[in-house]
Amino acid sequence: MDRPPELPPGRPLKPPPHDSPEVLMICPRCAHDALDTLAHSPVPGVWDVLQCARCLYTWRTTEPDRRTRREAYPAQFRLTQEDMDNAIEVPAVPPLHAG
Repeated sequence: MDRPPELPPGRPLKPPPHDSPEVLMICPRCAHDALDTLAHSPVPGVWDVLQCARCLYTWRTTEPDRRTRREAYPAQFRLTQEDMDNAIEVPAVPPLHAG
């Protein structure tokens, strides 16, 4: 896919916050530091979709701070390892429908 002509080649629209070397990315929900990249934007460097390897929280890097940064994530929705270990039930993900 070609970049729009108004953008210089090789320059992202907005660099994702996790590209900055001084920013350590952790999961906003459980503070785990093992993250997987699930997808990249069609225009290189604009956004990524990340997923926590521990709690499976998933977010796009261009979402607001309350969804992407631990210190801004709502306290009532934060998880600890103890919360996950003591969860009564972790809902199963249903199988995909064929077709």
